[in-house]
Parts: sequence; structure tokens; C-alpha cells
Amino acid sequence: MTFEEAVAAPGRLVQLWGERMLDDQLVQAIYRLTAAGAEQLGWRPVPAARRDALVGELTARGVAVAETDPPCDVIWIQTAVGVEVYGPRARVLDATGDRAVRDHGRSIARADIARIVAFAEPDHVYRGLKAELRSGEEVDLVTEVSMAAEAGAGYSRNDLLMETGWTSTLGVIIAAWADASFVSRI
Repeated sequence: MTFEEAVAAPGRLVQLWGERMLDDQLVQAIYRLTAAGAEQLGWRPVPAARRDALVGELTARGVAVAETDPPCDVIWIQTAVGVEVYGPRARVLDATGDRAVRDHGRSIARADIARIVAFAEPDHVYRGLKAELRSGEEVDLVTEVSMAAEAGAGYSRNDLLMETGWTSTLGVIIAAWADASFVSRI
């Protein structure tokens, strides 16, 4: 699919911007967001100097800007009422209005959230974000399993820190929506 075909595709579309490439180019991608996840429809390289103009053009066409933090495979979009988080196979979290709803249907009242926590298990394989509720219960919100960490050989804390930068960025956004504190335990 060409980039223009992607922009004209049906459904809820977002634009996602990647890192600088050679010759001062950026990657501009179009994703379709559904309950079944975020699907990349098309991409193109564009001059970095044109980013703001292109963002404006697509925003005017109803294509909002989404965010990610490579190498994670989740993207998120902030809306006027909160934040939605998508993985490649599901909408992972819908933290909008007064509730946060996980992909499996668990619903948490925003008022029940005391803290958003970035975490990683001691072996670094399972990590992500969880909510600490005022009741003391902890609920996973957005998580991932790292195959690189699971392989073990040579995987270090530095690798963990590089791969989990997204937890701080997204954690702060979710904490602001919940009017809760954020802490990183990574």
C-alpha cells in the first residue's frame, strides 16, 4: 500500500514519526487503530525540515499523532480525555474518562489508582507498568516479555534500561491522567 492509500484507508488512523535516517530524513508511518491492535499500513521517508508541515496537513485530515519509544512494540495516543495504548495484537489499555480498561476487560476506577509504577522482574524478562491501587492491590497495565532478556547470555542492566525507556514516558502520561504519582522501580 502506498502512503497516500494508507492515509485514505478506512478506520481510525494515526501518524507515527520515527528516528532520523541518513540524509536528514525521518520516517512517517500511518497506523490503523482497532480493538485488534495497531496495524501499520504504510510509511515514507520525509525531510526532517518538513515534519511540522506534514504533521499539520495530516492532523487537518483527522490523522492524530501517536507516540512510541523504540524498541517497544506499543504505541499510545493522548486524547482530550486520557490515553489509549495499542500493541500489535490488541488495544492494551484505554485510560480515558474515569476508568482504565485493560485488554482483557478489567476496569479500574481512576480514583482508585494511587501510583503508576514502572517495574522489571529480577530476571529482566517481564516488565512494564502497573497501577498500585489505594487498596494495596497491584494491577498490570502495559507489559512486555523480552526474548533478549530471556536468552540471558550477556543481557545486562544497561540493556534493560535502554529497552524500557518507554515505561517512564508512558508511565508519566498515565499517572497524569490518573492524578497519581509515578515511580520507576527499574
